[in-house]
Amino acid sequence: MSTWLDDISLALANLGGIAHYDTLYLEVKKVRSGTLPGSWKQIIQRTIQDHSSDSDGFRGNNVFYPVKGIGSGVWGLRSHLLPTPAASDIEPPSAPDRLLIETYRVLRDTELARKIKALHKNICQLCGQTVTLRDGETYAEAHHIKPLGNPHNGPDVAENIVVLCPNHHVMLDYGAIPLEAKNLRSIQGHVIGSAYIAYHNEHVLNRGGL
Repeated sequence: MSTWLDDISLALANLGGIAHYDTLYLEVKKVRSGTLPGSWKQIIQRTIQDHSSDSDGFRGNNVFYPVKGIGSGVWGLRSHLLPTPAASDIEPPSAPDRLLIETYRVLRDTELARKIKALHKNICQLCGQTVTLRDGETYAEAHHIKPLGNPHNGPDVAENIVVLCPNHHVMLDYGAIPLEAKNLRSIQGHVIGSAYIAYHNEHVLNRGGL
């Protein structure tokens, strides 16, 4: 008989690598053979926490990660948390060529941002589109609504992150469009803070952005 760790990992993989406990319980019931004990939900929670370095109870392989921190109930498989694909033009020119390179936009792909993008499956929260690359991978960008760094000094927290296609990322970066909660695709486990939306509309919109 397979272990609880095996079945939980399989269930999460079947769900795309990320799921809330409520959804995960149902999938584990499908893949787990035999009769479930009365404490089976607690066993799932304990197994996940035992195998997540983010948990105080970590004691095994680092298999799982909390998408929005411990207590959110949304967990992901670390094996599905892939780095953002690198663009073909990011390498500097080889010597002796020298070029002046000016960077106008900075894509801050923090670990939290990658987790939020994975939660949304790289689908833009404004238009519902994703960019599909040649190898079948999908691509999206994480935008900090209250920008990181001077002069805004926004925090790297889930409530301040929105997942966008490159076009909408540019529009928000440069304050070309307003941001409204009613126009954002929502997903369980990720709630955008209204204070950050208000900050964009008051301090970034029509002011040149970054």
